[in-house]
Amino acid sequence: MNRLSVTPDSLAQATRDEVASLGLPGARADGLRNLAAVIARGEIDLTPNGDPQAVVAKLVELPGIGPWTAEYVAMRGLHWPDAFPAGDLWLRKATGMDSAKQLEQHSERWRPWRAYAAVHLWESLKTPADATPSST
Repeated sequence: MNRLSVTPDSLAQATRDEVASLGLPGARADGLRNLAAVIARGEIDLTPNGDPQAVVAKLVELPGIGPWTAEYVAMRGLHWPDAFPAGDLWLRKATGMDSAKQLEQHSERWRPWRAYAAVHLWESLKTPADATPSST
């Protein structure tokens, strides 16, 4: 085996320069290290068994993590069916909404399945060239 998994603890202990050497700006490297430290200390539980709303609230309190990132983590990582990254440019484009606030209000009608709506909206923007050919 020639690959190692990164643990939250090992990432939290890495230096800024080590993390930044992966191609991240320094501030983003600091944010990632901080997130890893919070996870390593057990302050945030990123397992799908936890309370996704509490996780989102804790994530947005961390420097460098905004609502879009927190909702995306809840959607993809926690498998929360009501997560909705309303600040996503492509979601606004697909709906014709001008602002995240407007889209957030509009998305209320899709509760508790807003993550599915987001995926559907993203898919609606794909062109035929983006589609994966069927294996027939």
